[in-house]
Amino acid sequence: MSATPKPRLSGLSVRRKGMLYLNGKTLKPYAQGSLDGLCAVYSIVNAARIVSDLNEEEAKRLFREILGWLDENEDLARVLTEGITLNTVGSILREVASDRIPERNMPFKHRPETSLEEFWTEAMAFLDGGEKRALLIGVGGRHWDHWTVSHAISEREIYFFDSHRLRNMKRSRCTTNRPTAARPHLLCPTHTYFLS
Repeated sequence: MSATPKPRLSGLSVRRKGMLYLNGKTLKPYAQGSLDGLCAVYSIVNAARIVSDLNEEEAKRLFREILGWLDENEDLARVLTEGITLNTVGSILREVASDRIPERNMPFKHRPETSLEEFWTEAMAFLDGGEKRALLIGVGGRHWDHWTVSHAISEREIYFFDSHRLRNMKRSRCTTNRPTAARPHLLCPTHTYFLS
């Protein structure tokens, strides 16, 4: 039996699931977030949705306000392609989002050697301490260079409300110091905000 030829469209071989074959390579389309560094902006908006119960219109307004602030105060092209620093996140929380996220605390700001046990225990206690609370966390390691929001933590997992489809991480795969093959996910204590 001969193989069925792949359908062709304008000289390109069409593949399943949105991929195509071109010049000897299989290509997948870029997804939002693949080329931009807006995860911090989305994380701030998502945290504000949790803390202040923003509706869609209010969330879009906050998003526009953050982009406007970035355009006035930062190199917008660089921010859009390379992401946002910890200092810029702090400035946005203070100068743009303070009415939606009135309480901000960085309990590990000057404690880079915070153990996973201490980080996990304090984060869990904070989230369990009331409604409308969130963590804004810098996640690093081999797989991540990302800002995200956590809304819940159990003894075994941390759960995210994330713009890049990150749903959860097992505690046994996380670290707060140096990622390893066994613990590839770095939760950065110095890049963590407790928000309410």
